[in-house]
Amino acid sequence: VLIAGGGDSALDWSIFLANINAKVTLVHRRNEFRGALDSVEKVRELKKQKKIDIITPAEVVELRGDKRLKSVIISCNKNNQQLEVDHFIPLFGLSPKLGPISNWGLEIEKNAIKVDTYDYKTNIPGIFAIGDVNTYPGKLKLILCGFHEATLMCQSAYKIINPGKKYILKY
Repeated sequence: VLIAGGGDSALDWSIFLANINAKVTLVHRRNEFRGALDSVEKVRELKKQKKIDIITPAEVVELRGDKRLKSVIISCNKNNQQLEVDHFIPLFGLSPKLGPISNWGLEIEKNAIKVDTYDYKTNIPGIFAIGDVNTYPGKLKLILCGFHEATLMCQSAYKIINPGKKYILKY
């Protein structure tokens, strides 16, 4: 199995598959990984134990096969090498882009929408921004943070939709 990527998903899948005795090769475009430190350490330990091959800095540049995948071409330090594989799992992550939202007149900073952390409102009344699309001091781009942001945003949105109606938050 060839896994391409350097974040949490690529590291987690590499660890999982190595622990079920699959032959795993992890390819990443940089020498550093962006996943959790614990996962990075586990992957490096699995490499020491010869349970995982790591090829960095490198990129998969070509897939080969006819009716099924047979090999990949990996570019590493301007040299190409062919690697026989049965499976390829690309885990490149997300690249959030604002698209047309960037033309709405919202205050943008570092390609993200600035918000007030009280309720994640933007500079335009009635427009809120939660999740990876927003920014504020101390912002962490984690799913858990997005749930927290959504909870606070919904309370303010409720007050806009139902002016004068009491909002009861339970549990």
